[in-house]
Amino acid sequence: METELITITEYCAHSKVDLSFIIALEQSGLITFTLIGEDKFIHHEQLVEIERLVHFHYDLDINIEGIDAILNLLLKIKKMQREIQELNTRLHLYVGS
Repeated sequence: METELITITEYCAHSKVDLSFIIALEQSGLITFTLIGEDKFIHHEQLVEIERLVHFHYDLDINIEGIDAILNLLLKIKKMQREIQELNTRLHLYVGS
C-alpha cells in the first residue's frame, strides 16, 4: 500500500526542487503541508498542483507573487466560465433552441 504523504525533503530531492521554494509556496498560502511531529508532509493529491507551480517558477521564471496572481486570475476565469454556462442554459430554456 502506497503512503498518501511524502515529506517535503523527499519531494524536493526526488524532483530536484529547491526546498526554500516549497517553503515559500507554503508561507504565501499557495500550498499547505500536513504537520506530523516536526516533519512537514505533502499529500499526494497536491502533487499535480505543486508540479504546476514548479513549472511556473522554474520553466517560465515566474516569482511567487506572479504565481499567486496567475492562480487568482485562473480562479476568476473558471468562475466566469461557470456563470456563462449557467446563463447559456437559462437562455436556451427561454428561447427553446
